[in-house]
Amino acid sequence: EGHLQALDFIDPDKLSMTVVLTAMNRFLNEDNGLQMAFLDGNQPDRLCEPMKQYIEARGGEVITESPLKEIEVDPDTKAVTGLRMRSGELVVADEYISAMPVDVVKRMVPEAWSTMPYFKQLDNLEGIPVINLHMWFDRKLKNVDHLCFSRSPLLSVYADMSTTCKEYYDEEKSMLELVFAPCSPIAGSDVNWIAKSDEEIIDATMGELARLFPTEIAADEKWPTTLSQGPEGQARLRKFAVVKTPRSVYAAIPGRNKYRPSQESPIDNFSMCGCFTSQKFLGSMEGAVLAGKLAAEVVASRAAGMPTQGVKAVQDHVSEEAAKVQPKKPIGIKGDSPIAFGGGQSFSSKAEEELKTFDPEQLVKLG
Repeated sequence: EGHLQALDFIDPDKLSMTVVLTAMNRFLNEDNGLQMAFLDGNQPDRLCEPMKQYIEARGGEVITESPLKEIEVDPDTKAVTGLRMRSGELVVADEYISAMPVDVVKRMVPEAWSTMPYFKQLDNLEGIPVINLHMWFDRKLKNVDHLCFSRSPLLSVYADMSTTCKEYYDEEKSMLELVFAPCSPIAGSDVNWIAKSDEEIIDATMGELARLFPTEIAADEKWPTTLSQGPEGQARLRKFAVVKTPRSVYAAIPGRNKYRPSQESPIDNFSMCGCFTSQKFLGSMEGAVLAGKLAAEVVASRAAGMPTQGVKAVQDHVSEEAAKVQPKKPIGIKGDSPIAFGGGQSFSSKAEEELKTFDPEQLVKLG
């Protein structure tokens, strides 16, 4: 079950078998299908910065801290005429590619596109919450130099970064990174953990770690779930960080795969990527990268005057529903925190207030 739970961070009983069969096909038919790897440091420095330098070295520009307000379109052709930023600036280009998560895309779809079946099908896709934990211990735990699938119903996967990652390497103290999921009803949990405090999440995690490492985790009054531990357990938690992503990868529950759109859209100068779009690697980092490559192929083919793969067919019932709805204005992105744009962060009172404005169900306390 641990392997299945890690495929989409939801309860295996809710997981679409398409995901399982696709994953098994990759594992069995690709030479490197079972290989896993870690960055040797943090993502901003070791992944994002090299890509930024690559783009800039070839005359490109990477702009950050410049939020999008709306996508402006031609009322007749429906083509994108520019991206209006919150600053008021209008960014004009020949081609536009969206890499926004599906829940953010749905809030940004222009009124002129809102009745188009291609965009209407996105109503059938939604991201699931995921929580990432970073936990530093005062001594080394038994570990392996690999990603571990957990036997816990709360922890999907974890790794001891003090062993697997160069930047965090430490022979004397462990630093665990864990995925706490499923953590909401849509993912199969009886508890809405996004609405829980960091301390409640860490206490539940410490209880699971005590079960996974019965002879190593110490009984600690600060974490009640560990109090049944025996005297042989000595490892204590030094510090922790909890990063909540209220809407992460799309929920791969039965019947959803057919609604994943192609990277090419009906809009002549607009393409989409993101792991929710149609590609073989499902909702994952690999899927996001492949979707980006496929979107780039659409743009490159258009520029070269070559034929593209075309727009993926939309389900008939979606087209019928789209024909009946009235155009609606986009909700837009409210707030300026990472979660407003589909990212994750350590929660603050400001983050919670922002989440209430556009996704209040995430803060309903259950369990």
